[in-house]
Amino acid sequence: MDDRIADDARFALLAKVRQARMMSGEDRMLAGPRLFAGVCQRMKEGIRDESPSSDEVEIHQLLLQRLAKLRKLETRHQATP
Repeated sequence: MDDRIADDARFALLAKVRQARMMSGEDRMLAGPRLFAGVCQRMKEGIRDESPSSDEVEIHQLLLQRLAKLRKLETRHQATP
């Protein structure tokens, strides 16, 4: 079963590489912000599930807090030799 999962993962990665190679320069420039927006949307959905009584402003604030924590962890990780 593990080999099948690994094969599927390799296939998915190769498909993404092929897709990226077919993209125009403009599409490549827009891919990062689009991916980030999608991740933020999924994070907001998770926050809504955890805090169903929160309004959009509170959800946005919680998202910003989580992003700040992630940034801090990433910065700390990069500083470690």
